Amino acid sequence: MTQQPADELSANAPPANELPAHDVQMHVLQQRLQQAVLDAVHAVPARQVLLALSGGLDSMVLLHLLASLQQKAGFCLKVAHVHHGLQAQADEWAVFCQAQAVALQVDFQLCRVQLADPARNIEQQARTLRYQALAELLTPDTVLMTAHHADDQLETVLLALKRGSGLHGLAAIAAQKPVAGTQLVRPLLSFSRTELEQYAQAQQLAFVTDPSNQDDSFDRNFLRQHVLPLLQQRFPAISQTTARSCQLLQQSLEYQQQQLATELTQVLRHGQLDLTRLAQLDNPARDLLLRHFLSRYDLTPSAEQTREFVQSFLLAKTDAQPQLQWGDWQLRRFDGLLYLLDQKAQQQAAEPPAEGALLMPELSLNWRHWQFLWNSDAKAPDATWSSLPLAVPLAAQLRLTTGQLNQRFAAVGNVHSKALKDWCKQWKVPPWRRGSMPFIIAGQQNTVVAVPGFASHCTAAQAVSWLHFKAEI
Repeated sequence: MTQQPADELSANAPPANELPAHDVQMHVLQQRLQQAVLDAVHAVPARQVLLALSGGLDSMVLLHLLASLQQKAGFCLKVAHVHHGLQAQADEWAVFCQAQAVALQVDFQLCRVQLADPARNIEQQARTLRYQALAELLTPDTVLMTAHHADDQLETVLLALKRGSGLHGLAAIAAQKPVAGTQLVRPLLSFSRTELEQYAQAQQLAFVTDPSNQDDSFDRNFLRQHVLPLLQQRFPAISQTTARSCQLLQQSLEYQQQQLATELTQVLRHGQLDLTRLAQLDNPARDLLLRHFLSRYDLTPSAEQTREFVQSFLLAKTDAQPQLQWGDWQLRRFDGLLYLLDQKAQQQAAEPPAEGALLMPELSLNWRHWQFLWNSDAKAPDATWSSLPLAVPLAAQLRLTTGQLNQRFAAVGNVHSKALKDWCKQWKVPPWRRGSMPFIIAGQQNTVVAVPGFASHCTAAQAVSWLHFKAEI
């Protein structure tokens, strides 16, 4: 079907007061939809719009609206279809989406993803992979759009109620949120699926139907098939009123997040959560700040998990060493601070002491989870590197090693040396990090001359060479 810009559509249409009642309603609906899309585009000024196109009803409606408005609004439209390979029709849907984009002369991108474990939490895995694939296509001047509508919002609220969610869950789907350095915008959240169906029928839009949507063993499908029809029969406007409630909750959530971000600085020490300060707060501030801090790691503890945390970390004796495993993260306490170790960090902590590695002048060395460069330049290669002075000529021999914590070290400014294990206690190095902590040995006497990240054996004025390093390469 040939598309026309929105201003031409309006110009060619007869005045609304000359249309039959049904056509008047459709004319008003079209104007509302177009205005919602224009408002979304103008709210996040961007030269390009990337539409996540599934080929379903809602995304096809948004494609039609965006294609008709891009000339008027002055943006370039692109579409992307994520191929999950979960359905027998997946290839057909990809072909259909590409054909729709070609017909509208819109740039098309096909993204193929594969679930790691199709037997576990398919919906969540597919959603995560979908947004990861779309994020790779985004640039700072590109806004991502999805076609979530008011019925999706109502379903999400009901699912949040089922889980016992708080404000964050009940606020449901945000109309706008940051993603991959730009913004994700959902302009159709105030429109019901029925309204989108009416628009699609009037515009004779083709779309695909996912047969898995009929499987009511999925909670969302159960709500869609059995619960929403009853609610909408009794309360016809419930999707739209729920969408308005979510907008209000989003405002409250945004304000709360701003307040928590400010208050969180008062319970941080060295970038870690200070559990002593946190324990001094009354609820709900204590639990809200805890959840806000953990959200940095994409952790959303339940009420039960929060109680478990308080019991294990805030009420336990000061010399206790509590541990909790939440998903891929392990929570630990040391020196009154909360540490979160991901699987990679746990693997590092469990690694046996490494064999010594020889440092060669001017040559970068990748060693375990570090990168090292030894040269005569006091300036680090860039801001991601740190530096330590060495009173060791480049003609000498330097080695890297770990694990030998009985080795003695005289840090600059200290007359006497002491064992590295004692320095670790003084530097407040968590016990699980000490065995994998690298240090630098010089000469035949195996003299410790530096501990990257902590100290050197000399001052900058005494340096004849420099060790540059960065962790987690």
